[in-house]
Amino acid sequence: MDTREILTRFKGGTLRREHAVALLAGISPVVAPPVVALPVTALPAADRAPLPVPGPVPGADAGDGAGAATGAGAGMPCAVVGIQGRFPQAGDLEAFWRNGLQGRIAEAALPGGRRSACAGWRGHFLDGVEEFDPDLFGLGAREAAGLDLRERLLAQSAWQTLESAGYAGARLERLTASDGTARSVGVYAALGPAGGALPGTGHRHTAPPASRPGPAARLSRLLDLRGPSLSVDSGDSSFLTALHLALGGLRAGECAAALVGAVELRLHPACQRPGAGEGVAAVLLKPLAAARADGDRVHAVIRSSAVGHPGRAALGPQHGRLVGRALAAAGLRPPGTGPQHPDAGPQGPDPGAQLEAPDAGLEAVGVALEESSRTVAALVGDAGAVTGAAALVRAVGQLRHAVLLAGPDRPAPAAWEPARRDDGTVLPRRALVSVPGPAAPAGPTDAVDAAGPTDAVDAVGPADAGDAADGADGVEDTDGAEGVEGVEGVGVVLVVEEAPAVPRVPARTGPPPGTRPAELVLLSAATPAHLAATAGRLAARLSDDGGGGGRDGGPAAPDLAAVAHELRLGRAVLRCRLAVTVRTVAELADALAGFAAHPGPGRGPAGVRSADLRTAAGPPLIEGLEETRAYVAALWQGGRLEQLTRLWLAGVDVCAVLPAHPGPAAVELPATVLRPRPLEPGPGTDGAPQ
Repeated sequence: MDTREILTRFKGGTLRREHAVALLAGISPVVAPPVVALPVTALPAADRAPLPVPGPVPGADAGDGAGAATGAGAGMPCAVVGIQGRFPQAGDLEAFWRNGLQGRIAEAALPGGRRSACAGWRGHFLDGVEEFDPDLFGLGAREAAGLDLRERLLAQSAWQTLESAGYAGARLERLTASDGTARSVGVYAALGPAGGALPGTGHRHTAPPASRPGPAARLSRLLDLRGPSLSVDSGDSSFLTALHLALGGLRAGECAAALVGAVELRLHPACQRPGAGEGVAAVLLKPLAAARADGDRVHAVIRSSAVGHPGRAALGPQHGRLVGRALAAAGLRPPGTGPQHPDAGPQGPDPGAQLEAPDAGLEAVGVALEESSRTVAALVGDAGAVTGAAALVRAVGQLRHAVLLAGPDRPAPAAWEPARRDDGTVLPRRALVSVPGPAAPAGPTDAVDAAGPTDAVDAVGPADAGDAADGADGVEDTDGAEGVEGVEGVGVVLVVEEAPAVPRVPARTGPPPGTRPAELVLLSAATPAHLAATAGRLAARLSDDGGGGGRDGGPAAPDLAAVAHELRLGRAVLRCRLAVTVRTVAELADALAGFAAHPGPGRGPAGVRSADLRTAAGPPLIEGLEETRAYVAALWQGGRLEQLTRLWLAGVDVCAVLPAHPGPAAVELPATVLRPRPLEPGPGTDGAPQ
C-alpha cells in the first residue's frame, strides 16, 4: 500500500500505530492478531421487546432544531442548584471568575514545604492542602486522620456546595426518594491518584485496611447522604464521567439530588511535572422541574451528556461523534445534519454518526462556546480528575454573566449575544463542555494537516515516521495499544444551557420600618469561634448593597423574611447557637456585627442571645416527640418568638416543622466560615507534604 493509504487507514482506526510506523519506515511489521467480533447469541422473539424511547426533551421545540431525544444521556434536563470550588490562586469561584476575566495565568512555583523531584519547576497549585476543619463535621483527631488529603478537601467543598444551594439543613431532610427515604442525595466522586505525598518527617503513617470503602462511600457516610455512592476514575474526564452517571441516577429516580465532586493533588514528586495542576470542586444537581417548583437558585441547566471510549480507533473522530450524540440527546438538531432513522446501520441508530455538526450548525442551535482542557489550561494547568470541573465552572460563569471569556480562540472577553431564529425568536445561550475536547487547530508545524499526507511523509525520515503518524489525526498520541495511558481516551461531552428566565417579583413595599413584623433569625455553628466568624461574614454581606442577592425571580436586595427563612431551613443545626429578633436587614447586620466583635454565651449586644451546647448531656427529652412538633408548630403559627428562642437555645430543633420552601424570595447567603488547621495525613496519601 502507498503512503496515503497507510495514513488514511491509520486515521480511520483500521491500522494500529506501530504498524503504520513500520510501514512508513519500510520495515515489515509484526503481524498482530486480528480483532475478532464475537458472535451474539440470538434471543427468543419473546425476549426481544423494543426498549422504550424517551419522548421529546422538555423545553425543546422544533423551531429550536429540536427533535426526539435518544441515548443514555437523553431525558429530563437537570439544574445546577449549587456550585463551589477552589482552584490555583482562586480560593473561591468569584476569584476564579476574576482570573478568567483578567486573562490571568495561575502558574506559580511549588508551595513552600513541598518536596519536588526537580527544583525550580512551576505549575498550578492549591495552598494549604494539609489543612482541614474537623470541627465542622464533628470529627475527633483519630477520625479526621482516617480521611486522606483528597477526601478532606472534597468534604469541605461538598459542605459549602450544600450550603450554597440551601440544602444543608431541614430541606436536606425532605429530599426524599420514591420509597420515602430521606436525605436522598447520590454522591459521585472523581479523585486523582491516591499517592498524594511521601511520608513526612515526624508524621506517623498507618496503611489503610484492605476493606476501606471508596471516597464516595466515605463522603456519603460523613454527610449522612443516602443515595447511590460511586467513585469514578476515567483519567482527565473523571468529573464529567461522574456527572454523566449522576444524571442517569436522577433520571432513573435513584435519588432526589446528586452531589458530584472532584479533587486532584500533585503532592508526590512522581506526580509533579511542569504545568501540572490541582483543584477541588463540587456541584449539586436536581431535576429542573423539581428545582423550579421548589424555588431553587438555578445556575445553569445540563441538557444532556454523552460518554465513550474510542477503543483502538483514532481519538480524533471520537469527539465529533460524542458531540453529535449529546446534541441528539438534548433534542437539538443543527441544520443540515439530516433526519435520524432508528434503523440506520447494522447495530441500530448512531446519532453521533449523523449529527457531527460544523461550528455554524452549532451556532444555529445557540451553542457559541466549548469549554475543555484547552480553555482552562491557563487557570488550572493539567489538572487531571478536576479538569472537567474547571471547564464546567468556567462555562457556567459565562452563561450566568452572558460574557464570553478570552481563550485560545478569542483574544479578549466579549458580550455573549444570544442566537436568534429566522423569525427573530431568541434562543437560550448554550455551551459544550468536553474532555478531552476538540483537537487543537493545526499550526505551522502540523505538517500532515497543513501540507497533506504525502507531503508530510516526504518531509520526514524513517526515524520521524512515528511523529507523522501521530499528527495524522490532529491529536497527541492516546492510542490504547500503547499501554494503560489509553484510558485517557475516555471522552465526555455535556450540553449546558443558561438558566431559564423567571419573571421578576416586584419589590414588596411593606409597612413603614417601625411597624414591620419582627423576624426570629437563627444561626448555628460547630464552635463559638465558627459562630462568631460566620456572624461577621453574614453581617458584612448584608451591609453590602446587592449582597445576599435573590435567587432567580427574587428581589435584588436582601429581604429580611427571606434571609430568616434561608438560615432556618438551608443550614445544618449545630451545637453552638445564636438567636436575635429584628425588624430590618440593617438592624440584623448591626446585631451580627456586634456579636462577632464581642462573642460569648448569654445575652450579647443588640439583643443577640447565644448558647454553647457542646457539653450538654444530649438533646432535650422533648426532642423528637410528635407532641413537641405540634407544640413548636403552634408556637410558629402564633408568633411566639420568645418561647421559640428559649427552646432553640435549650437544644430543640425548632426549624424541623417549618415548610421547606416558603416562597420564591429566598436568597443565597455566604457559607459557614471554615477554620482549617494542619493535621496529620490520612491513609491513601502516603503521608503529608514536607
